[in-house]
Amino acid sequence: MGIITNIQLMKDVGIHADRNARSPSLNFRRYNLIYGFNGSGKSTLSRLFSSLQAGTLHKKLPEGCSFEVLLDNGAIFGCPTNPNGLEQRVLVFNTDYIEQNLKWATGVANPVFYIGANQADAAAELTRIEGEIAKAEAAKILAIVEKEAAEKSFASFKRERAKLVASHLHLGNRKYEAPALAKDYETWKGDTGVGLTDKELSAAEDTRRLDEPMPRIEPIAFDATSIITAYRFIVDICGQSMATVALDEVQRHPDMLLWLKRGHEFHQANEIADCLYCGNTISSERRAQLTAALDNQVDQFVARLDKTAERLIAVIATLSDIEKRVSSEDSLVTKLRQDFSEFRKLVLQEVTKTVAYLTSLQGILDAKRIRPASPADIDKLSAESDVIVTAEELAKAITSINELIAAHNEIVDNFTKHKEDAEKAIRRHFLLECRADFAQHEKNLADATKNVDNENKALDALSSIATDLRQKIRAHGPAAAVINKLVASYLGHTELTIHPVEDGYQIHRYGTPITGTPSEGEKTAIAISYFLSSIEADNRKLNNVIVVIDDPVSSLDTKALNFACSLVRRRLDKAGQVIVLTHNLQCMNEFRKAWKSKARPPEGKNPTATFLFIDVAIPDGQTRRSSTILEMSKLLREYDSEYHFLFSHVLRFVENADAYDDHGYMIPNVMRRVLDVFLAFKCPGSSGLTGQMAKLYTDYPDLNQDKLTALERLSQVESHSDNLDDLLSFSSMTLEETRAAASALIEMMGHVDAKHLEGLKRLCR
Repeated sequence: MGIITNIQLMKDVGIHADRNARSPSLNFRRYNLIYGFNGSGKSTLSRLFSSLQAGTLHKKLPEGCSFEVLLDNGAIFGCPTNPNGLEQRVLVFNTDYIEQNLKWATGVANPVFYIGANQADAAAELTRIEGEIAKAEAAKILAIVEKEAAEKSFASFKRERAKLVASHLHLGNRKYEAPALAKDYETWKGDTGVGLTDKELSAAEDTRRLDEPMPRIEPIAFDATSIITAYRFIVDICGQSMATVALDEVQRHPDMLLWLKRGHEFHQANEIADCLYCGNTISSERRAQLTAALDNQVDQFVARLDKTAERLIAVIATLSDIEKRVSSEDSLVTKLRQDFSEFRKLVLQEVTKTVAYLTSLQGILDAKRIRPASPADIDKLSAESDVIVTAEELAKAITSINELIAAHNEIVDNFTKHKEDAEKAIRRHFLLECRADFAQHEKNLADATKNVDNENKALDALSSIATDLRQKIRAHGPAAAVINKLVASYLGHTELTIHPVEDGYQIHRYGTPITGTPSEGEKTAIAISYFLSSIEADNRKLNNVIVVIDDPVSSLDTKALNFACSLVRRRLDKAGQVIVLTHNLQCMNEFRKAWKSKARPPEGKNPTATFLFIDVAIPDGQTRRSSTILEMSKLLREYDSEYHFLFSHVLRFVENADAYDDHGYMIPNVMRRVLDVFLAFKCPGSSGLTGQMAKLYTDYPDLNQDKLTALERLSQVESHSDNLDDLLSFSSMTLEETRAAASALIEMMGHVDAKHLEGLKRLCR
């Protein structure tokens, strides 16, 4: 059925320090002893368990507090979440229980229901149903564990997946977490499309990385007809001859045309009568003949050739400029780069071919300019059709380049929207990628939740049947005999008895209703006996219950205390789990000695008992006391007296003089208690602390009485500190006085009994 192994969560529970997943486990076992001084929070702790018994937060616990306990089968119960499930298993004995069930002023008690002897068949059916309930509770716990596992797995999946998506979104100060992933799932769970390719994803990420848009790019201007027109014109002009020149010499030697023209113009301009080449006189008739033959048409033709050459150079320069203006793909947004790179290669390829065609034209044109009268040899030129095809292919490639540039510029102009679209595309990509896994996790959680609901319904139905059966077969009369037997054993007489009445019990003395109220010892005897008799009421099984007992020995003498502890141990030895809380050192020792072998069993066996201590301190920087549940100190666990434990606090206070001591508030009371015990052995008698100190000075004249004035002050201020309960009260001594007194105490103990002091120090270390 499972026992409590840890209080894994505790928040705002009175004096108790908060506990969480990082807090050390308390390692509760079958038998558990928790010792703490009065005011350390034992009653608060018992009310935490009472909340599990009632299935709701105890009314005396702080409003808004919360806690969770963990069972060894993995089940978790607590308040305000999941408080139900342990009501029939947890039983708590504390002052609240006594107030609720025993009315001392009127001498009555609430009924304890046992199974009536005449209801054997119904009792058997109840036992069977309770067996089914145990199975149903186990099934419910398993279903809850599976649901929690599904929730954890789903949450982890969403968290890790959202982290992966966020790593690709480059959101800056924004976040993309599990809730956003769940929202995206709802958006795209019905999407039948596909995600991004690797290159598309990389491009979208590059866009997300940008803090500002890339520069715009100017489109490339190009006219294919200019190439074709130039080609045709040059081919045409280079194929022409100067047939109009009516000189025999030119007809025979056309290459001489420019030589003749330039020579004639030089002789005319410089009024040279004789030919500079042959030395003969140039006649006026010859001059007239040359002037007529070499007219303006030649000049115009030559000028056309020169101008055509300039235009050709300009066209080639334009093509070269295109090569320079075709940007590298890095100038464009990432998503356009691949296509741009392909068209860029095509443009450069076609530009190279076109430039090659025009360069060949340039050679022909240069030859024509040298021999303008003769047709140029154009047979080796590329076919016009090839030039046209190349120019048109170049135009197409540039058009494609310009389209990509336009797309780039549109993205630049709408940069914010483009980044948002890229984010959306990335989110959609990863959601589509994990959609099937998301749906499976969602289904697993839904199935696990439904299973928990079904197990709850089944358990509720069985519990309802069990409740009806209990109502039918309840009888509180038989419990009276059990209670009376325990009370008689406890008190050693039958003077006090419990008598059943219609709605509970009456407390009788000598067979008649009691007048007045019982003594404190009698109250304790009746209360413990009443509680122990109720454990197996309502058909509960002892080996299935979790019993919590808070200080069962108040107002008892030593004999009664020993009997009470023995009675509790004996009656609860077979219980599923026992948790005893006490502030009484003698009570603690009774349980400690009985369970010591269970806490420290022989090698090879697992311990079944845990000893804990509620330590009260004031953390550095705070003003309020705070309780922490710790493993019990060896100095308490191994010795019947608290002397060694209290001395360890004084020793630590002295040896760490410069450090803050979170137990400093109680050190004066602790020192007074240590001083009392030490002097009780060194200066026995009934003269009180003042007389003992005086005898100490007499017996040890070498003592520094000036230093011991601090102890005199301690004896005056802390004269009330004669029991452990006072250790939680605040002293009026200042910190400086306390440190002086602590040093004086240690020094005095070393002077009076050095071996005793060294032995104590060894134990404390």
